[in-house]
Amino acid sequence: MRSNKGLVTQGPANVPGQSARGAAAPRESGFASGFANLTEAVDAVAAVDALLASLAASRAVLMESVREWVVDRPELFDAPEIEVEDVPGLAPELVEQLAKALRVPEGSAVALIEESRALVHEHPRTLAALRGGHITHAHAQTILGYTDGLRRSNRVALETRLLKRARTTTPGELSMAARVERERRLRPERPAAAPAGRQASTARRQRLSASATGRPTR
Repeated sequence: MRSNKGLVTQGPANVPGQSARGAAAPRESGFASGFANLTEAVDAVAAVDALLASLAASRAVLMESVREWVVDRPELFDAPEIEVEDVPGLAPELVEQLAKALRVPEGSAVALIEESRALVHEHPRTLAALRGGHITHAHAQTILGYTDGLRRSNRVALETRLLKRARTTTPGELSMAARVERERRLRPERPAAAPAGRQASTARRQRLSASATGRPTR
């Protein structure tokens, strides 16, 4: 099978209106005459999707670097930091500028910062899978949401199972499987009269969902 790298990175060689005699003119996208078969065409789309996943991983690493830069320079920020669980470095200026630059609500910017910190420090395997294009950003958000709040051993075990499933399932299908797996692991470690941990995990999943949809969190 021919490589799709040229099609993805360079675009088509043919120019609309200049096709060979007897051949149909390329459509406006310019790619219509560049594929040998449907499989090659779909592979090209998948290659772009993998590239988008890799870029999402790079954004997470960069956003975490920015957060750490803020933490190391508290003297540059006069206002008190936003209190969000155990994530320091959420100065209002940082949140405001990120929200403006990314054109998302401030609540979604906070969720992205928190998500980036979790990927870099708590879920390096999920980050690696995202960088390699093996899972999508939505898959990564699902894994982070459903492993949050678990003890380390259970979190690692669940992440391992979900990463394997994520390669062959949609984010929705992964979410259904993750819910069952999480409940099975959470039952023996949940205090009888302390639902707060569950509520915190639910809140985090809502923030991660908001970052994907652009809806502000409450």
